[in-house]
Amino acid sequence: MPKTAAASPNDADAAMIDQPTIRVLFLTALLNVLSEVDDRIDPLLRDYGFFRSQLDKPYERVPLHRYVALLEHAAAKFQRPDLGLEMGQSFGLADLGPFHALLRASGTLRGALDCLTLFQSRLQSKTSFDSQIGPDRTTYSYRIEDPRIWPRQQDAEFALSGYANLVRQLTSAKWSPAEVHLEHPITGRDAFLTRFFRAPVLGNQVANALIIRNEDLDKPLVSVLSPEDEKLKSVLERHLLDLMGPAAAPGGGLVALTKDIIARRLGRARVDCALAAAELKLSERSLRRRLMEEGTSFRALLQEARQERARRILAAADLPLSVAAEQLGYSDTATFSRAFKDWTGISPGRYSKNTR
Repeated sequence: MPKTAAASPNDADAAMIDQPTIRVLFLTALLNVLSEVDDRIDPLLRDYGFFRSQLDKPYERVPLHRYVALLEHAAAKFQRPDLGLEMGQSFGLADLGPFHALLRASGTLRGALDCLTLFQSRLQSKTSFDSQIGPDRTTYSYRIEDPRIWPRQQDAEFALSGYANLVRQLTSAKWSPAEVHLEHPITGRDAFLTRFFRAPVLGNQVANALIIRNEDLDKPLVSVLSPEDEKLKSVLERHLLDLMGPAAAPGGGLVALTKDIIARRLGRARVDCALAAAELKLSERSLRRRLMEEGTSFRALLQEARQERARRILAAADLPLSVAAEQLGYSDTATFSRAFKDWTGISPGRYSKNTR
């Protein structure tokens, strides 16, 4: 696939509007797992605009695309194809600083994961971490919403293995999820990943996700703290929210806000103008009118998002068209194929072959 924002450390960052960011504290995991090649890490960090001294200010924001590209480059340079998994295993509660106490004061695993959801946009912008509750299981999904940041395998595997590690530290070292989803292909790694997570692992999914049994989520945590639960949790949340500053939000006006809603929901939930308007606290009529005043429409923005993601998906992996259709919010393969041919003049299958 053609490399974009994640491909080079020499991008003109200043020219990027509302670029996604991540907190410096996550660099700790990379440095921990590559400690044996210590003398070769610093030049690589500098290539991507990072320095060890930044770790003195763990909540400093840095460009997400450069961070993700650094992980991919480090995995290749040091021949560590499972670098992200190693990082997740090494990243524990202590690395989260004051969040450690907040998570332990949450009462249940569900409460702890809800806390991480609350802080997601402050820890890493343009990235979703949300939950969908089912009758027996809850799906916690993680996905960078900027399609230009690709490839991002190491970041995705760091995130999921890191979440799994945190769960084990909060509950039991023997804990395992019900299922794991990864957005990238896992051909040839299926058995290894299943052993690693101690659960079935599926690739080419809509988002990276841990599927967790509700009975695990709702058990009381065994905690060394004996908090006056809600009072302590409330105090900790208030102090951390103040420490980290306001949540990152998309800029650029109503068009950018609407694009952000579409990107977060596409392939995971229903996407239509009425739902977007409700999230923006506007009437559907007002949203349509204001988008028209800015020279576009909800339908055009949705089609643009689908086209952009379709090209990325088809160029990145040899996956069934049924999976691509699902990730783009189409009801079936035939509808997706017709739409794609209308956009490009060729079928999805032919496009996929031509881009490899």
